[in-house]
Amino acid sequence: MHCSLRCLLGALLLLCLVTVPASGQTERIVLIGGNYRLQNNAHTMQGGFFGAPGIGDENDTHTFIDTRLRLFVDFRPNSWILINYKMEIGDITFGANESILDADGRRLENVGRGTGGEAGSDGVNVETKNVYLDLQLPWVPGLSFRGGIIGWGDQFDWTILATDFTGLQLTYQRQALWSQLTFLKFAEGSLRTNDDDSDWYALDTRWGLSPRTAISASVYYWDDNSNDNPLTGSDAYQVYAGLKLSTVLFRKGLFEIFGVYNRGQEFLGQASNTAEEPGDVVRTGLAGSDNQGFMANISFDYPLGKHWLGITLQYISGARGSRTDLDGSGKDVDAFLGLFNSQYSGFGLSRFTAGGGLELITLGQMNDSTSGLNNVSVSPFFGGGYNGRILGVLRSKFEASPVVFFYLATGWDMAARNNANGDMFRGIEFSAYMHWDILPKLWMRIGGAYMLVGDWWSDNPDVALQGFPDPAGLQSEGSAEDIFQLMLRFQYDFG
Repeated sequence: MHCSLRCLLGALLLLCLVTVPASGQTERIVLIGGNYRLQNNAHTMQGGFFGAPGIGDENDTHTFIDTRLRLFVDFRPNSWILINYKMEIGDITFGANESILDADGRRLENVGRGTGGEAGSDGVNVETKNVYLDLQLPWVPGLSFRGGIIGWGDQFDWTILATDFTGLQLTYQRQALWSQLTFLKFAEGSLRTNDDDSDWYALDTRWGLSPRTAISASVYYWDDNSNDNPLTGSDAYQVYAGLKLSTVLFRKGLFEIFGVYNRGQEFLGQASNTAEEPGDVVRTGLAGSDNQGFMANISFDYPLGKHWLGITLQYISGARGSRTDLDGSGKDVDAFLGLFNSQYSGFGLSRFTAGGGLELITLGQMNDSTSGLNNVSVSPFFGGGYNGRILGVLRSKFEASPVVFFYLATGWDMAARNNANGDMFRGIEFSAYMHWDILPKLWMRIGGAYMLVGDWWSDNPDVALQGFPDPAGLQSEGSAEDIFQLMLRFQYDFG
């Protein structure tokens, strides 16, 4: 099956390479773009994890400067073919403490001996972000193929899964209809000694009902053989089915509403390949449990001249009590389980099994985050437990001049169900920044966010279960301290 697919794709590529349009082969073009960023961060998060309390002194502030260069190259040998390559030199930091995070909360590696200020600061740090082939299939107008390392996110503000993956796509677009079939490879047993195949299948379709109204439908299926239950013989999977409506209200306000139903067996991260013998599985998670849940999201953004106001309301179903009571119990879990920022995201394996913690949820705009939720940053499922989420975010943008604007946001975050202590309130957050276009393509952004932490984090056994290292100030006993992040950023966009 796999051999036949490879042969077919190879034949299609060869045919399109040797065939030229009737008007003759188009001019060969190479397009280069990108950006360079210099950014100073100061925060009181736990080293290496999103928003968790600092290790050691509760008031310890981590401060560092981060540099990053991204280059985007498009090669178009003819009108049917595009080869895209995105690379990054960075994030390279200096003046940093031992554990540092970038603007999106990822742990960063220091590059060069002198990252703290010594001589010899130069180092090697080149990363491939994306590289793929786009092929317009000439036999069916509107049908195209993409294959390689691609960026992919779901149609629901990227709240289920979103990062860079190796995969294949078929896309069809004609007039008001757009449809896309995606296959992503998470793990391949022939390449990994401790993992079997783990595959993601996605079908997204959008239909434009009018110039201002569109409806989307999506089905996602995750076949996760690497987490099959060896005790019960149950196959591990997750399936998501959702609908989204986008329209314009009151002549100029953008309104979006969507809902997603999730059902599965053997949630990810429950199998830990930490046994002494290669291939042995130490299972520390659910024993034959099913999960089912629902997620709903409403957002509305309304322009007021040069300014705008927006609101997002989100509900994610959750289970009452502690994850430790469910772990290994075989009970069904009535909770929606998003995969974003889990073991298959860009945050690495430890993000789910040994990470988690408090988040600064309103940093998406300030950091240009691609994590969706209308610029409410990162995962809808975080920080331990299956308690779900009730979230409200107010946001606004005010233009002070043609080159200066201010962005303000407030987030109210609660669990949908009580934790083991009967607590639901996670926290309230405030964020603001100023954006200044200094020169064409050169801009500055300065701002920050502060979270007043709620009781949900206090004496919560799920927090320790999510891997807070000792000592962290947040274990089965104790309470979390308020957290903040400040940022000053200069960026030049070119191309």
